[in-house]
Amino acid sequence: MLVWLAVAGLVVGLIAGVTSGPLWLDETLSVNIATLPLSQVPGALRVDGAPPLYYLLLHAWAAAFGTGAWAVRLLTVTLTPIALLLAHRLGRRLGGVATGRAAVIVLASLPWTMRFFSETRMYGLVVVLVLAGALALLRVREAASRGRTAALAVLVTALLLTHYWSLFLLAAVGLWHLPGALRRRTPDLQVVSALLLGGVLFTPWLPTFVFQALHTGAPWARPPGLVALVQTPTFWGGGVFGGRVVLAVLLVGLAVAGAMRVRAARVLALVALATLLLAWGQTATLGGAYTGRYTAVAVPLVAAAAAVGASRSGRAGIVALVMLATVGVGTGVPAAAASRTAAAGIAAAVRSAAGPGAVVAYCPDQLAPAVQRLLGPGYRGVVYPTLGPPERVDWVDYAARQDAADPRAIARRLDTLAGSRELLVLKASGFRTFGRQCEALLAELINVRGPATLLFGKAGTTDQLLYAF
Repeated sequence: MLVWLAVAGLVVGLIAGVTSGPLWLDETLSVNIATLPLSQVPGALRVDGAPPLYYLLLHAWAAAFGTGAWAVRLLTVTLTPIALLLAHRLGRRLGGVATGRAAVIVLASLPWTMRFFSETRMYGLVVVLVLAGALALLRVREAASRGRTAALAVLVTALLLTHYWSLFLLAAVGLWHLPGALRRRTPDLQVVSALLLGGVLFTPWLPTFVFQALHTGAPWARPPGLVALVQTPTFWGGGVFGGRVVLAVLLVGLAVAGAMRVRAARVLALVALATLLLAWGQTATLGGAYTGRYTAVAVPLVAAAAAVGASRSGRAGIVALVMLATVGVGTGVPAAAASRTAAAGIAAAVRSAAGPGAVVAYCPDQLAPAVQRLLGPGYRGVVYPTLGPPERVDWVDYAARQDAADPRAIARRLDTLAGSRELLVLKASGFRTFGRQCEALLAELINVRGPATLLFGKAGTTDQLLYAF
C-alpha cells in the first residue's frame, strides 16, 4: 500500500513541477542549446561547459514534441518509471522483494526526485544511468563475460557524456575495486577493465572536456565550505529547512542501518560518501559548484542503502520509512510547485511598458535567457558586458571578461545602440564576478539618458530590478 501512495505522491509532485511556471535559467539554456542545428550543438556546449548526451536526446525530443515548457520537461518525466523500475530491481538484488519495494518508496518520496525529474535538465538521466550501472556492475561481479563488461563500459561512457560529476563516482568505484584488481581477482579486474574501456570510448569528447575544464567551470559559484558537505543530505529535501533536516536524518539513519546489516548496502553507502567527498574536495580546493542537483550521482545509491535499512530493521525500519514518505511527499509537492524564476512577471512588465522593437539590456547576462525566451524576437535583447545576444551564456573565461569590462563605456555604447528606441535594463546585485558593475552601468545610463522608472522589483534590494528609460 505504501509503495503506491509514494508513487502517487511522486506523480502529483511531477505534475506540480512540470506546471510550476516558465523555464528557469538552466532549463532555458538546455533548450536553446539543444534546439540549435545538430552540427552547432558541440560548439555551443564547448562554451557552456556541459557534455552532450542529454542535449542530443533533448534535440530529438524537441523536434518531435516542440519547445513549450511542459513539452520539454516531459522528457525527464518519462525517465521516472524507468528509474523506479531500476531502483526496484536493485533493491531486490540487495535484499529481496521487501527491499525492492522500499527502494521505490524512498526514491519516489524524495523532494529531490520530484523537482529534478520535472526539470529540463540531465539529472534524471544521471539517476537512471547510475542505477543501470549498479545493476550492470553486480552482473559483472557475479559472472564476468565480455558482453557484461562491454555493457558496463557503455554505461560508464554514457555517464561521462551526461554529467562530469560522474568522474567522482567512477573514481570511487575504481578505488574500491583497485586492490582486488591488483591481486588479479577476476570480478575486480573486469570492473576496472570496464571503467578503462568506458574512458577510452569517452576520448572523442576529451579535447572539449579539457577546454571546458580550463576555461569554463562554474564561475557563478563560490568554493564550498565544510558546512556544505555536512548539509548535503538536506539538499534532497524540500520546503523549509526544518523539514529538510527531518528527512535527512531519516534517510541517513536508514542508509546507515542498511550499511550495518548488509555488505552490499555498505559498499553503496561508502561509494556514495566517497563520491561526495571527492566532489567536495575538488570544488573546495580548485573551485567549482557544490550543489544539490549535482549529487544525482549519489542520490540513487543512498536511496538503495536506505531501502536495505528500512527492510532489515523490523518495526523501527517500517516506521522510519512511513515517516520518510510522509515528510517527503508533504514537503516535496509544494516545493516542486514553486516557480523557479521571476521571468513571467518581468516579461509582462516589459510588454506593458514598451512595444516590440524596444531594447532590453541584461546585467548580469545570466538574467537574459529565461526572460528573453518569453519576450521573443520582437524585443532586441543584449547582455552585459558584450552587448551580444541573450539566448545563451558564454562561460569561457567568464570572470576575466567582467574584470576587463568598463561599465561606463559600455553604458555609452548601449545608449548609442538604443538610439531613440525605448531602452529597458534588467539588473541584479550579488552575482559573483560582477561586483558593482551593474550599478555603475545603470548610473551612467541615468547620466546619459536621464531618470529611470522602476517597473519591476523593489529598490534597494539585490533582487531583479527592471528600469525603463
